[in-house]
Amino acid sequence: MKTPRAAVLPAALAALLAGMLPFAVSVTAWPEIVTPAWFVTRGIPLYDGILFPHTPLLILLTAAAGGLFGFTAAVLRAIPALALAAAGALVVLGARPHRASRAGAWTGAAVGVPLLALFTVYAEGPAIWPEPFLAPFLLAGVLLVERFLRSSRPADVAAAGLLFGSGILVKQTFAWAAAAVLLWLAVRGGKRAAAVFGAAAALPYAGFALTWAGAFRTVAHLRWTLVYPVFSGMSREIAVAPTGADIHEALALFVPFAALALAVAALPGRATRSPLAAAALGAAGLAWPRPGLVHLAALTGLAALAAARTALVVPSLARRLRARRGRLPGLLAAAGAAGALAIAFGVAVLGAGPLLLDRWSGPVFFWDDSATRDAAASVRARVPPGGALLVFGAPETLYPLTGTRTPGGFYVNPSFWYCLKRDRGDERLVASLAARPGLPLLFREPVADAGPIRATAVYAFVKARTEAAGRAPGEAEWRRVAAPGR
Repeated sequence: MKTPRAAVLPAALAALLAGMLPFAVSVTAWPEIVTPAWFVTRGIPLYDGILFPHTPLLILLTAAAGGLFGFTAAVLRAIPALALAAAGALVVLGARPHRASRAGAWTGAAVGVPLLALFTVYAEGPAIWPEPFLAPFLLAGVLLVERFLRSSRPADVAAAGLLFGSGILVKQTFAWAAAAVLLWLAVRGGKRAAAVFGAAAALPYAGFALTWAGAFRTVAHLRWTLVYPVFSGMSREIAVAPTGADIHEALALFVPFAALALAVAALPGRATRSPLAAAALGAAGLAWPRPGLVHLAALTGLAALAAARTALVVPSLARRLRARRGRLPGLLAAAGAAGALAIAFGVAVLGAGPLLLDRWSGPVFFWDDSATRDAAASVRARVPPGGALLVFGAPETLYPLTGTRTPGGFYVNPSFWYCLKRDRGDERLVASLAARPGLPLLFREPVADAGPIRATAVYAFVKARTEAAGRAPGEAEWRRVAAPGR
C-alpha cells in the first residue's frame, strides 16, 4: 500500500509544475475570503464581529499566511499554488496502471497534470475561493476509499471520512460529495465501512463547533455556518437557477468520467469498485445554490485523474479495436472511451487555451490589477492607515490593501443583503455610520442583486444621510456622512 518509488519523481515534478501555475497566470483573490482574513488578523472575531456564512478553514489559512508573511500578491498566489501542487501530486499517485499498461505514474504526469492546469483555468481559476481549494481534498478522499477497498483496513476509510469532513470546514456544500461517497460505501463497501466513514466525516465540524464555543464563549459560529445557511432559508434567498449555458459549460468537466466509464466497460477484468464517479456527481452539488464553473472547480483534480486512468488503457483499447476482438458492445465502448478522452482534451484546449494565454503573466485580480490599484490610491489620498471608512460596492480588498478599518469595530459587506438581515447587521452598520459624521464612504451603485440591496437600511442611509464628496476611479464616488440635521 506504500507509494512505489517509481512514482516519487513524477509526483514531485507534477506538484512543482501544477504549483507554478498561479505564479505564471493571473489569480483571483476573491474579497469574500481575503477581507475577512484581514480583519481576523486585526483581532475582530470571526462570526461574532465578522458576519459571513462560510466555514472557517480557508479564511483562517489565509489569515495565518497573511499574518505571518504579509498580505502580498505573492502570498495570495501561494495559497492556490498549495492546493494545485497537492492535486498534481495526487493525480500522479492515483494513476494506477491497468495490467496491460506499463506506463504508470509518468502517464499521470503527462496527461493528468496538463489537463488539471487547463481545467483549473477553465473553471475560473486559479483563485482564492473554497471550491478550487477543495480539489485535493476530493482527490485524496477518493484515493483513500480506494485504498480501503484494497486493504479492508478501517483506518483508511476513517482517514477518508476525516478528509471529507475537513473539506466541509472549507465550505459547507462539500457535504454533498461526502454524502455521495457515504451512500456509495453503504451499497458497495459495506454498512460498517459506511458507518466509520460517516462518523469520521462528522468529526471535524463537531470538533470546530465544540472547540470554537469553548475558546470564544459563543455560538455565533453555529448560526453562521449551520443555522443560517441550512435552516434559515438563506440558500433559497440567494439561489440562482442554472441556465442552459451554465449546464453546457459544466458538462466539459464530466467528459473524462464518461471516458473512464466506457474504458472500464471495454476492458473485462478491470477493477470497477471505486467511488470516483459517485464523488464527482456529489461534488456537482457545490454549484448549488449558485451555478458557475468556479463552483465546480473541486472537480478539476478528479477529472484529471479520470483522464489519466483512461489514457493508461488507451493502448489496450486501440489493440482491441484494430484486432476487432470481443463483442460489438465492448468495441463500441472502446471507441467511445478513446473518443471521449480526445473530446475532453479538445474542449480543455479550446475552452481554456485562449484564457490561459490571455491570463499569462497577469495580475492578482482585486489586488494589484490596474483598477484596484487606482481605487487603493484614491483611498490612501483620503484615509490614513488605521483610519476608518465604508467600502460599499467597490472591492472589499481595499481594506487590507490600504490598512484601513470599518466603522463600528465589526465587518459585514454591505452588498451582502442576506448577511445584513441577520444578527442585526443592517441595524448595527447604520448605527456605526450615524455616529461618525464626516466618515468617508467609497460608494458604487449596486448592479447585481440591486433590488434586495436597495431595500436595506444601509442603502437608504447612504442615499438620505450622506453627501457627495468627490469623484472616485471607475464608476464609484466618494461620499461622507452628513452632520445631524443636514
